[in-house]
Amino acid sequence: MVEKNREGREGCLKNAQEIVLEKNMLGEDGSCLKAEQGSLEWLKLAFTLDHETGMPQGCHIYEYRDSNKLVEEFMLLANMAVAHKIFSTFPEQALLRRHPPPQTKMLSDLVEFCDQMGLSMDVSSAGALNVSSGGQKSLTKTFGDDKYSLARKEVLTNMYSRPMQMALYFCSGMLQDQAQFRHYALNVPLYTHFTSPIRRFADVIVHRLLAAALGYSEQPDVEPDTLQKQADHCNDRRMASKRVQELSIGLFFAVLVKESGPLESEAMVMGVLNQAFDVLVLRFGVQKRIYCNALALRSYHFQKVGKKPELTLLWEPDDLEEEPIQQVITIFSLVDVVLQAEATALKYSAILKRPGPERSLGLEKESDEEPED
Repeated sequence: MVEKNREGREGCLKNAQEIVLEKNMLGEDGSCLKAEQGSLEWLKLAFTLDHETGMPQGCHIYEYRDSNKLVEEFMLLANMAVAHKIFSTFPEQALLRRHPPPQTKMLSDLVEFCDQMGLSMDVSSAGALNVSSGGQKSLTKTFGDDKYSLARKEVLTNMYSRPMQMALYFCSGMLQDQAQFRHYALNVPLYTHFTSPIRRFADVIVHRLLAAALGYSEQPDVEPDTLQKQADHCNDRRMASKRVQELSIGLFFAVLVKESGPLESEAMVMGVLNQAFDVLVLRFGVQKRIYCNALALRSYHFQKVGKKPELTLLWEPDDLEEEPIQQVITIFSLVDVVLQAEATALKYSAILKRPGPERSLGLEKESDEEPED
């Protein structure tokens, strides 16, 4: 009897494994919908918490596994399928989600900047961002496959996100031009949120619409302007939730820096201003601004070479008889930083370390690791 139960369990596990692998093959055949259609992905910081206090005791950049991609692939497909169904059934009462195209002027400036950086990027759509000239077919190929390629991709993703507008819930009956229904980032004509009704009220509304569309309930008795008010409320709550999440991550990381810092890391420059510059801290995936007046500099000079901003830092020498050290800061420059807690409660700052010879002219340090097969 025990042996039969064991065989039965093993058979169920084997069947489940085969089903998952088959679905993964289907997802791969779709060439990863999200990547193919151009949705932008960001580095995410995850924390390990003390079981007793609930306070952060460590952190790492969240690893986006194939299993995550598989689930998200089919969630996106479900959301799109439901969007088409409820819109075709209730063209005036469908709750959809649209994402307007980016601001034209900012986008054209970005294209010009990328050209000057030697990056020929097609930004006609979010999906087209994955294709650049010269036969290079992805951001990964554009930036190479060394250990800094993900950081370079993240920097460009950050730059590309600046002209982007917020995605919004809306009632289909309140917009006359169906071209405005389009979701730019996902690069699809119709989209909605259906897969998470336990945490989003918009999904609950969509579930009710789908039930009516399938004949399980009566047609919803709601005017388009009333549904639009509900959509506006969902938009407000979603933006507030996003802001709280960002502040929560910042708060937890500040606590970690205070308790475990100072923390050292390589960083990549994301933006250059006339008296400061922004960096992506590679070890933790956080972004921070570094101010020139907080550094031991003799002087600094800002200039623009076309659209390309550049800061030249002149460091005071360790020995008065030595020459000052010059360091050039521009987009994609690699620098070394120290994160340290400030006197103000739960605040931390990033300090640029004095450059060594390989950093003094803004050069990237070569990886000493063997490339993976």
